[in-house]
Amino acid sequence: MEISFQLLQQHNPWWFREELILDDEKIVDFERESYQYIPPVMIEYPEDRDAILTLRGPRQIGKSTSMKLLIRRLLLEFQVPKKHVFYFSLDRIEDFNQLYELIDCYLRNLRPGNQQRLYIFLDEISFVRKWQRGVKALADEGKLKNVTLLLTGSNLIDIYKGAERLPGRRGKISKIDFEQLPMTFAEFINLIEPGIEATDINSLMYHKDLLLRRFKEYLITGGFPLAVNSFFSGNNISSYVYQLYLSWIEGDIGRAGKLERNLYQIMSRILAHMCTGVSWYGLSRESGIASHATVQEYIEILERMYVLRSVPFIDLSTKLPMYRKNKKLYFQDPLIFHCFSGKNFGIADNFFTECKRFLNDPVSESKLVESVVGMHIFRYYRNLFYWQGRKEIDFVAIKDGELNFFEVKYQEKVSAGEFQWFTTISSKTDRLNIITKQDFEKHQSICLIPVPIFLIQLSKLSGH
Repeated sequence: MEISFQLLQQHNPWWFREELILDDEKIVDFERESYQYIPPVMIEYPEDRDAILTLRGPRQIGKSTSMKLLIRRLLLEFQVPKKHVFYFSLDRIEDFNQLYELIDCYLRNLRPGNQQRLYIFLDEISFVRKWQRGVKALADEGKLKNVTLLLTGSNLIDIYKGAERLPGRRGKISKIDFEQLPMTFAEFINLIEPGIEATDINSLMYHKDLLLRRFKEYLITGGFPLAVNSFFSGNNISSYVYQLYLSWIEGDIGRAGKLERNLYQIMSRILAHMCTGVSWYGLSRESGIASHATVQEYIEILERMYVLRSVPFIDLSTKLPMYRKNKKLYFQDPLIFHCFSGKNFGIADNFFTECKRFLNDPVSESKLVESVVGMHIFRYYRNLFYWQGRKEIDFVAIKDGELNFFEVKYQEKVSAGEFQWFTTISSKTDRLNIITKQDFEKHQSICLIPVPIFLIQLSKLSGH
């Protein structure tokens, strides 16, 4: 691709007139949505500081829309000069040399005699080979002074490691890395039921029946804004939505040099073992993949893509994970689960019907609930394990060196007395949190709490 200032103008129509940002496809689509989710980066973006920022998250989550919303704010609310805001999608930029040339072309045309702040938005930086070398060169040459640079990417490890190679160059601010993830249940409720006060458990218990109904809807839509708006606009999610997310995953698997056929063979066995421990060797044998190392590679790629999360066993006495033991595998969002579940059952034209059939089976539904609870715990604690002896604890998390225990019992009736065994494996100060369908009890070492209330309170603690 030949880099020219004319090419840059084509990608930034607001350079001709600021109001043209309102005609941008992402802005138009956002304004059409009944439920407009505002991600954290919109609130926390440091518009007045030199910084090299990253915004990471799965594809189709709305990172490009977030960029365009920030651009709209800069142009129309903060009245930043129109050419001081530069956006470019990097899907056709091949390597760090082209990236350097692209940014340098913009800076050379804007910088002469002008030291005002510039805002650069680069979408899908992970498409660019060794992108950090181009950014590092610009920073070392002093060309990013008075520049706020935001980079988006869908590959967790690539963006994280690339940013790590820019020590001392990313700005003197506390937060330089952002994640845009599917909505937590608390964010979902705030969007769909903004009138519910989430101040404490007692006030939430007053709304328990409504929250349970909304939680069942969350099990259908997950936290992707596209699916949420699709469902609430017609009580249905188009097969196009499911196919869109499957196409994203298939495309990224292909770009990683892996086979789509192997992906679905492995996924069929992950679905079969959901909520139970399994080894890489067991998955390879059952899926017909020659090597367990190959299975591990696929799962690690899917983790980087925000599709799966592997949960290792933890030794309670040492508080250390034991990676050689079986792992549990969970989907990071219900919608992605339904994509693969529908595909596994051969559904090509009506994923939504298969989704409802799955959730009508209490045993199947409880497995998805366990997955949702686990991923919420991980997002708060940033770690997640399980334990198994004569009994099993679904999730163990560590905070400030202390173990936190969680068991999911999504059924009509649960009693604290069923879990007295916990006191035989724990210390007097430990507490087992049992996430139930509707039961609420509080004892010294055992606490029962309905799942929607647990998720809202947990997400509130995590700052959502």
